[in-house]
Amino acid sequence: MGCCHVKNQCLVIRLPKEIDHYQAEKVRRECEQSFMKFIIRDIIFDFSDTSFMDSSGIGLILGRVRKIHPINGKVYLFGGNELIQKMWEMAGILNLVTVLDSIEKVKEVYE
Repeated sequence: MGCCHVKNQCLVIRLPKEIDHYQAEKVRRECEQSFMKFIIRDIIFDFSDTSFMDSSGIGLILGRVRKIHPINGKVYLFGGNELIQKMWEMAGILNLVTVLDSIEKVKEVYE
């Protein structure tokens, strides 16, 4: 799938168009491989291309939050249409992550 890449200890996850249970599991496996290969301090979820997400996407985010917070890492969310952003809000994850509102802010995180 190739949705994950690491730059300067930051795991960038470019999410697919639709995130259901099947896609979330594929992304989760790829994330775990990245954690085994690299030292990761922060995570950016890039929702730019994503138009649909079910609760599996929320679980994917929360799982990475639980993995990165014990080492004082941060999780960032970028992109996402209005519906996806509403899901973040309803799930209560906005107090656990930072939402980035521009590509410039994304670049600041990993450069």
